[in-house]
Amino acid sequence: MTLTIEELRSFAAAAEMGSFSEAARKLRRAQSVVSMHIAGMEAELGYKLFERTPKPVLTPRGAELLAGAQRLVAEADRLQTRAAALSQTASPALYMGIDLALEAPVMIEWLRLFAKTFPSVRLQVENMTGSEADWFLAKAGMNLALVFSSKPALESDERVLGRTPLCIVTSKTHPLAALTHPTLDDLKRHRQIVVYARAPESSPPAVVSTDHWEVDSGLWALGLAAKGLGWTILPKFLLLGQSPYRNAVTAIESPMTLESERLVLRGRPGEVSSDILNWWTTTIGRYRQKLGLAD
Repeated sequence: MTLTIEELRSFAAAAEMGSFSEAARKLRRAQSVVSMHIAGMEAELGYKLFERTPKPVLTPRGAELLAGAQRLVAEADRLQTRAAALSQTASPALYMGIDLALEAPVMIEWLRLFAKTFPSVRLQVENMTGSEADWFLAKAGMNLALVFSSKPALESDERVLGRTPLCIVTSKTHPLAALTHPTLDDLKRHRQIVVYARAPESSPPAVVSTDHWEVDSGLWALGLAAKGLGWTILPKFLLLGQSPYRNAVTAIESPMTLESERLVLRGRPGEVSSDILNWWTTTIGRYRQKLGLAD
């Protein structure tokens, strides 16, 4: 199955404008091109995206795909902007991905220190989940990624900086928190907060409950769990961080085998200097205990 960015752009515009003709006007294309793109998507997917009423209405499947299409179009636009900017400057550039689970106060301090050590490096930061890193490094021009991941890198160099176990997290007042040995059936009876990846080739998240919400940030999942809206699977280090929700949640016994997450530094071969790689390795090494990282 292959969907192009231009097809996704036409689909997203038609859904946003509520009209194929208005979408064509927004994109400065002929209406026939927009119609052809959407028809091509429907043929490729095997189901309708719009009900062809006088005003096109998204089908349930179309509505479910819309947010993902909008994200991919936005990512493509950002990549195009970055590519244009790179052609206009000779200063060293580093396009770096940082895991959404790494809290802003810690990362801002690290980036302050980075700027002090490498003042001439022009930095662009992209927040992501660990499962998206390989796609961004291989397809989106990213040079370096600092992420949590349970799987080895596919096409990039990798340094393992530490490990943290995954655990099931609920609010302290959630019914699951009262169970000594929760079962898989117990988990299925309650809403799951799933952390998903935005990149198209990312591995799908582990979904146990048919009643589940999806978010793209571990910190969001932690906050929703703290408010009693469901249970979630997160790296245990998040319970040690600075989030205001950490005191409202607890880790419960898991009936499933959960892999540990590795904090890794991944770089495209030959694109990041050893000085930068060594700086990140050394800096994070000083915070291993605070982050609850093990060897």
